[in-house]
This record gives sequence, structure tokens and C-alpha cells, in this order.
Amino acid sequence: MARALYLLVFPTRASRVNGTRSHWAIFIPYTNDASLGRLIQVLGTPFTGYGLEFKRNYNISTITEKFERVLLGEVNEKWVRLGDDEAEDGKASMDVEPRDEIEKLAKKIEVPGVSREPLNPLVGRRCQEWTRELVEHLVGKGILDESAIEVLDRVKAAEGLGAGSIGR
Repeated sequence: MARALYLLVFPTRASRVNGTRSHWAIFIPYTNDASLGRLIQVLGTPFTGYGLEFKRNYNISTITEKFERVLLGEVNEKWVRLGDDEAEDGKASMDVEPRDEIEKLAKKIEVPGVSREPLNPLVGRRCQEWTRELVEHLVGKGILDESAIEVLDRVKAAEGLGAGSIGR
């Protein structure tokens, strides 16, 4: 059985004003509810560096900020721990311990550190570069189709063009 893997794009209000980039994260829905699943992301700032998070029982239907969900592709469920057992109690949680192959690959990718020019969005690694590296690793291992790279390129090109410009 195949499982969908999505890119969540959270445009920042400042992105059109001062060049701040959108936040990127990976979302893997559980099989029984497409709005409930697992979020894989690095969160932080160029001033402090970033940390890896696995958010479990993450419900995208409760997100109040604007975001886009873009299908990156499908992966064989053998690479993804079935999330239904995580959802038994229904409580959201966050940790950094990998539970399946995709999370193990995410854990191996170095998180972005403090930027040498934190006010310059064109310098240093941030969540977008880290997410791209994860997708490239998934493609390289044959877990995700290489068309996912084209999706990331399209999203990157559309950044700052306004709502609905990315596509679903």
C-alpha cells in the first residue's frame, strides 16, 4: 500500500516585504484520516540554529495560519511506521527519536546551524535546504520518486507569488 508524502508550505507575512522565506515541513498523513498524521521539520532561526522535530498526531485541520499542502509523491508503507497506533490516545506529541526509516534518514541530515549572516535570507541553510536534502535522500534511496525534486523546484519558483500559485 502506498502512503502520501506532502510538503507543507507556511508563507511568512514578511516574505513579500523583506525576503524572509516560507517555512517548509514534511507531512505524512495516517491511513484513516488525511488531516491527521506526522510532521517532520526543523524549527528555529538563523540567529539560534535549528532543531529536528517529529510531531505526532499532528492535525492540519486545526492550523489557523495560511499554508499550502503539496503532494511530493507516494512511498511504500514499508518505509513509514503505520501511524494509526500513534493516534490511539489522540494526543499530539513531539519528540526527536526516529521510529521508521524516513525518520531515521531525517535524523542523519545535519540540522542548519547559526547563519554567519542571519539577516540575509540568501545566506546559510534553513528549513527549506534541510527539507530538500531529506527529499533528495529519499529519492536517492528509492523511497520517493525523483519527480518530488521537480515539485520542490516548482514550489521554490512560486514562492512570493501569492496564494494558490503553487498548486496541489
